[in-house]
Amino acid sequence: MTAAEIVAMLLAWTPFLAGGFAWNILISLVSMAIGTVLGAVLARMRMSRWKVIAGASLALTELARNIPTFVFLFYLAFLIPTEFEAAGQIYLFPGWLKAALALSVAVVGFVSDNLFVAWQHWRVHNHAAALLFIPSWTMYLLIIVMASSTASVIGVGELVSRCNIIIAAVGGDETMLWVYAYAMGYFLIFCFPLNWAMGHVKKRLLARVSAAPSQKSGD
Repeated sequence: MTAAEIVAMLLAWTPFLAGGFAWNILISLVSMAIGTVLGAVLARMRMSRWKVIAGASLALTELARNIPTFVFLFYLAFLIPTEFEAAGQIYLFPGWLKAALALSVAVVGFVSDNLFVAWQHWRVHNHAAALLFIPSWTMYLLIIVMASSTASVIGVGELVSRCNIIIAAVGGDETMLWVYAYAMGYFLIFCFPLNWAMGHVKKRLLARVSAAPSQKSGD
């Protein structure tokens, strides 16, 4: 294929690929939402004065951190039926939601650890150090966005899955090279600006954290 033909082919399939990437974003946001809520609950439990509650939440955090999400994705794919009946109605349980649930497990462990530390800093009025949780959370979202491509293994029509459909339809090793390179561009365009911005925010917060002791001593 000539360069002009490759460009024309990629442009023709762009809406199809963009729709797939939208699924990647949806899966990532849902997994972060679920994981953040559950992780916040565990982080709060770890601050309990009751040793049993604190110990149980720490054990659950360790479990969440060490479950391989890729294996757990297959587990959920087979464990949860694709449809179920409730009150006489048939409801579907989509594959993308199974993928979001699998990825949320890692988020639970991350949020439990990092939010626990952030709340400890906030309690002693070290607000800049506590706010470091925000850029860390955003950067972890980017990791989940890239990991969301694993949803293709259970048939979710996200970006990588749609790349495979295009390659099968058009054919040729050269097509594979350019289609995957084009797909990487989606992740790069989405992730790079956020990563740069959060890196800048984190640097400023760290500067405030390091300056805090000297300001107190000057007072």
